[in-house]
Amino acid sequence: MGRTPAIILTTDETMMSTYRGGMFLGFSTCAPQGILPDWLFFLAFAPPVMRRDGRAVYADLGLRTVEASLIRDGFSEEEVAVVHPLDFKSMIGDETRIVAIGVHDPLGINPPTSTFVDIARTGPPYNRIKFLELVKNPLLSGLTTIVGGKGAWQVSDPAVMEKLHIDHIHQGMGEVSMPRVCRQILDGEEVPRIIEGEEVPAEDIPNILRPTIHGLVEISRGCGRGCAFCTPGGLKVVHKSLDHIARDIEVNVRAGSTTALLHSEDVLRYGSKGIAAEPEKVLRLVDRVTAIEGVETLACSHIALATAYHHPDLVDQVSEKALSLPKAIWIGSQTGIETGSPRLMEQHMGGKCLPSKPGTWHDIVVESISHLSDAGWVLACTMVVGLPGETEEDVLLTRDLVEELRGLRVFLVPMNFVAMGGSRLSLEDSFTADKMTSAHWALLGSCIEHDVHLARGIKDAVYTGSLPVRLLGKYVSERLIRGGESFARSLKDGNPPRDYSVAGESYLVPEI
Repeated sequence: MGRTPAIILTTDETMMSTYRGGMFLGFSTCAPQGILPDWLFFLAFAPPVMRRDGRAVYADLGLRTVEASLIRDGFSEEEVAVVHPLDFKSMIGDETRIVAIGVHDPLGINPPTSTFVDIARTGPPYNRIKFLELVKNPLLSGLTTIVGGKGAWQVSDPAVMEKLHIDHIHQGMGEVSMPRVCRQILDGEEVPRIIEGEEVPAEDIPNILRPTIHGLVEISRGCGRGCAFCTPGGLKVVHKSLDHIARDIEVNVRAGSTTALLHSEDVLRYGSKGIAAEPEKVLRLVDRVTAIEGVETLACSHIALATAYHHPDLVDQVSEKALSLPKAIWIGSQTGIETGSPRLMEQHMGGKCLPSKPGTWHDIVVESISHLSDAGWVLACTMVVGLPGETEEDVLLTRDLVEELRGLRVFLVPMNFVAMGGSRLSLEDSFTADKMTSAHWALLGSCIEHDVHLARGIKDAVYTGSLPVRLLGKYVSERLIRGGESFARSLKDGNPPRDYSVAGESYLVPEI
């Protein structure tokens, strides 16, 4: 074997998959163990990414950005490798000194994972299982480990770091700090256990050098709406140039990706200096992206309902351009409904409605989602249940809002509030299933009933690949849909699942 890389960039197996080509199927790795046999779960939903010569062909955008930053700042391409954990044995060698691990939800305690795990109670979440497998891999012994990414706060406690043999935690942006830190470690210099990344101007973010999962490219950072439960809400908004975005997409296209998945907290505000969208800049972006040879579908990681509500013509123009692409069926995106309560909106997320007032939120949600659905969008809409100060009336208002969305092409995803590190509510108590009232269970049942009905209608279009793979996907999806229908019926009357017990085993708190 030749020289091995000095720096390995990696993440756990649940984040090293293209999820059979389904953008929303990535959420499956937040599921608890025990619903399906492990081998069937990973085969159906999260098989490993392609690898070539020990390097991942497709990888998480965060890893690709750090990879590009290291190489820009003087490391050679031979010194840096993005590696799937399955390939550690062939890629970790005498020259390897650093393993940097990117994480989104390493302990499985962020809202989607903790909600699924707390309610199902069939086992610990897959993302936690695979992260703990990764950091406990004996091949990492003697190497310097750095954990970074938006979920790094979960393992930043010194006692947790000690037990998991994590040497350093990197918090915040890493394009400037990670190359410096890696150089210091390789030179034998002292580095703080907790490393604080610095704010990076858009022009200092390097272009990716190798392709990302789903063709994901970042167009903007930050949000500016300031929701108290969220972490990106307080970040300064910066936008990458059209040329920068096009170069990243071209990297993905050359590797065979046909989707341009634009990542921003609100794609409809690309180029904006404030809360209001600047439609001409968004349309120039869409024109530039759709004109790139090889792009056959366009999707958006996130949009804000308030932006769609206040700019309906922009939605129509973006939709027309995106759906004109050769293989476009719909435009996928995620957005936040959060609550049907104007009072909670005003208390925790008044900026989400701007330039309107919190009292208009119900109309914003119903009208914008109706318009987006008619315009060819399929949305995953999250809600936050159990926010500090929530009352029974607030939950009932959210359920009423959900009932008004029936028949629209939206997945409704209620998630229990988690006091995430870095948010303004980080010191509050998280909401757990043992605190759920009959109104909470009924809301969950209504959402599941709606979702399985929608899933049945679009499941055939989700899976890509060979005929056996598509048949497997349809079989597993149908099995889960039928289970969801039965589960929803047991909840809609306000009762927990028949086999649910507050006294039963909980997998919320990770055993480290």
